[in-house]
Amino acid sequence: MVSASSVPSPRRALFWSLVGTHLMNDFQTGAAAALLPYFVLEQHYDYAAVAGLTLAATSLSSVFQPVFGWLTDRFALRPLIVVGLAVAALGIAVAGLTSANYWLTWIVFSLSGLGVAAYHPAATVAAKEAGGGTNRSMSIFSVGGNVGAAIAPIGVGVTVGILGLRATPLLLIPTIAVAAVYLVLNRRAALRPTGASTSASAAGSETSASAAGSVETAAAASTPGPRDLWSRFAWLLLIVSLWSVAYVGARSFVALDVIDRFRTTTDVGNVALTVFSAAAALGTLVGGFFADRFGRIRVIVLGYALATAAAVGYVFAATDVTAIVLAGVLGWALFLPFALHVTLSHAYLPRHLGTASGVTLGMATALGGLLTPLLGVLADAVDPRAVFVVIAAVIAAALVCSLFLRERTDLGEDVDASTPAAAAPEASGSRV
Repeated sequence: MVSASSVPSPRRALFWSLVGTHLMNDFQTGAAAALLPYFVLEQHYDYAAVAGLTLAATSLSSVFQPVFGWLTDRFALRPLIVVGLAVAALGIAVAGLTSANYWLTWIVFSLSGLGVAAYHPAATVAAKEAGGGTNRSMSIFSVGGNVGAAIAPIGVGVTVGILGLRATPLLLIPTIAVAAVYLVLNRRAALRPTGASTSASAAGSETSASAAGSVETAAAASTPGPRDLWSRFAWLLLIVSLWSVAYVGARSFVALDVIDRFRTTTDVGNVALTVFSAAAALGTLVGGFFADRFGRIRVIVLGYALATAAAVGYVFAATDVTAIVLAGVLGWALFLPFALHVTLSHAYLPRHLGTASGVTLGMATALGGLLTPLLGVLADAVDPRAVFVVIAAVIAAALVCSLFLRERTDLGEDVDASTPAAAAPEASGSRV
């Protein structure tokens, strides 16, 4: 890893500004989950209804995110970073104002999810280029999103918790500030060349293709890289789909379960959601560092093994404090593999990085979002704790599937950092 002093300042600043946009983009996802107890409290939605809002926030996102990834492979779509972020934030900002009308609220949740989908593929490829494409840099980028999801319940608590659902427009303020910073730094990075002249000449057509915003063109302009492994990618998507059921289900019901099971307040429920999300951020960061040291596959398997144990323990938690602690362990373990799903997808599809990012990140919410209404029906029929019995079983299935994952060995090293598209920014010194 290149020292901080050797990384050109404009590219380093651009990478961290992208981390900031990811923070605010996933803040909207976390805010959507944090708003659910307030819809139950103020508008008397039942569990199936709030689960339907989770479906709204994820359905369009999961369908269109692979499409945005495919487009990112072929065209200069970097403006989607800001456009997607804006749509995601506006949807959450008006959700409280529309809450008296369930279906109107469902629509704005859907639009917010669409914005989240538009943001991710373009931002992931941009962060990969600015950060050098390593497991560590992509984990840092992913942590930005996890931190956003973690602080969202706090933001909702100090606005909606005090002023009611009419205060959701206040949640738009930090997004505006972060987007403005990114736009300024992105323009500076575009106007100022980075890296040594020798590196620039060596990068050649890759850097020019990157400036044009086409990852596939960059790969085609250099020497032939490794082939795409579609069968391995499909198996990875099966695991990510199971992961999505566990993540979306836990995110949607952990606060509701703590409130219902222990007869406590909305604030305590949101503490559980905050702990889950904050631990997830730490898990993502640790997962990247562990993967660089021990290998991606080992860390992925470890994450699912620990998450299975944590989910089972959560089901049998006897007090709210124990449940909150185990929710944190669950979030930490569940997110150990999160960024590694993305970098492994890049290793399997080195010629289609945008598609790999879009499909993988889309699947991270797809099946979970589609099945969440069924989990809501289960919660209404039994109780929210029953949802976590299902989650524990799903994570166990993902653990078994992860045992059959295989790393690429055709290059002898981590292919994710060695593919032509990933190497282009590294050659220009833009590494975090």
